[in-house]
Amino acid sequence: MSTTPTESTTDPRLAPIDLVCPECRETLAFTPASTQPLEGGIFGVLACQCSEYPVVDGIPVIRQGQVDVQDHMTERAEVDGPTVARLVELIRGDDPLESLVELLAFPPPTPMNLGSRPGVRLPFTRGPWPHLAHEARRGEVRALLGEIDSLTAQDWMELCYERSSDRINGELFPYFFIRFGQPRYLSSISFLESLPKNSGPILDMACGFGHIMYHLSVRKNPIDSVGLDRNFFQLWVARRYIAPDQSYVCSGRLDSLPFADDAFSASVCTDAFHLFPTQQEAMDELRRIAKADTVLLDRIGNAELEPHDTDQERDPAGYVSLLRGAPWRLACEDELFENYRAGRGVQLATPRPPEDFTGRKWLALISSRDESLFVDVDAFDGPPHGAGTLQINPIYRVERDESTDDVHLRFEFPSTWYAFENSMMISYTSAGEWMDPKTFDALCEGLETDRTPYYLRRFVVLGMPPRYARKPGTPPRFRSVAAGLRHGARERLTTVARQVGSHRP
Repeated sequence: MSTTPTESTTDPRLAPIDLVCPECRETLAFTPASTQPLEGGIFGVLACQCSEYPVVDGIPVIRQGQVDVQDHMTERAEVDGPTVARLVELIRGDDPLESLVELLAFPPPTPMNLGSRPGVRLPFTRGPWPHLAHEARRGEVRALLGEIDSLTAQDWMELCYERSSDRINGELFPYFFIRFGQPRYLSSISFLESLPKNSGPILDMACGFGHIMYHLSVRKNPIDSVGLDRNFFQLWVARRYIAPDQSYVCSGRLDSLPFADDAFSASVCTDAFHLFPTQQEAMDELRRIAKADTVLLDRIGNAELEPHDTDQERDPAGYVSLLRGAPWRLACEDELFENYRAGRGVQLATPRPPEDFTGRKWLALISSRDESLFVDVDAFDGPPHGAGTLQINPIYRVERDESTDDVHLRFEFPSTWYAFENSMMISYTSAGEWMDPKTFDALCEGLETDRTPYYLRRFVVLGMPPRYARKPGTPPRFRSVAAGLRHGARERLTTVARQVGSHRP
């Protein structure tokens, strides 16, 4: 292992602040790979005196052992990933792109779910199928990387959640993809109006696909952010398609974040903190890395009420106790959403005791030694969900009138579970809209029409990243698992033949 890095600080292309090793706390130094295989990406190795960490397409992977895909609510591994040492080896080899393929190529599901059926599952779990199918998936991913600029976040989310391992929950596709119009998202962007202004970047802990980071980067008074999550795939989709002008770090430790003291203006965590198994350690770290110990936790579950996401939930006073006596304010999702619909922001000027939130399931907590952040936001300067490129809400199913070619957008929950989680959407989202083809095409391209203000009020259009979704009604790149694997197998065989030919005398 090299212990004499070529640079004394972290490369600014990776993050706006220095990265430190969570093991020895030394600042990590970056050495780029000898070849850079993707335009706009960067591959290399971060090193200190004790460890080496791969940088895969601009994302530092500051982890130990295997880089698995983990269930977003537990620590269960859904897909076994490569080791950190293997990724470093690939980056230092002749083909650094293979490190990215290793992290994105999830094994496909077994045909007709045969891998879970007693008596017939052995050939699909221990025979040749797993190896051959995974090789074909690697070829498929490699081919998709060759089309990276023509694809969308939707294409990659479908690959993961609809065409991959039997252990991955397919319900997570709509949970993540149809996110921008959800009540929890609207409440979150309202709560985050209280972030410090003009004070440097914030950390978005457990950022997932970077939906919040996108909003913060395009809203009025934009804020830069660094997204941290343990799942590389989500970070990579965020970096390439959702908030590409922000920075990302893949790390799984809660008790030692890879940042220096006071590196950020604030630490943010939305819809995740109540899932953490070591909440006191996590809170201490979120405060350590933020100026004035500023932390905003949104959508944390109240243990007094069902349903419970996890046994780690606390009551309102329990979350406050984690702050070790620091100043704080509590809010709740119900009130945030009600105020949002009325055109008002978060109300924090008046302190309220934890007992006020006994009957509220989803809480929001802000703590800071800078008590000037505890203010009421009386009115929005335009609807926050309109920040960014206005496009058609993915909740709608596209139907066409064959005689006129007019388009009908019909509101449709993608599943019963999604409807249960987001039932309030029917109270503010249009049940359906008819429009002529010209208007439909303009909205799909993010262009203004004379009806755009109406559609924005009815949540028919939302501010979303330009490369977030395919044009509504457009089929995916591969319509089935088999189609993608056939394409991948051809790609893999072509690559092997090319390698063999290059080594012939």
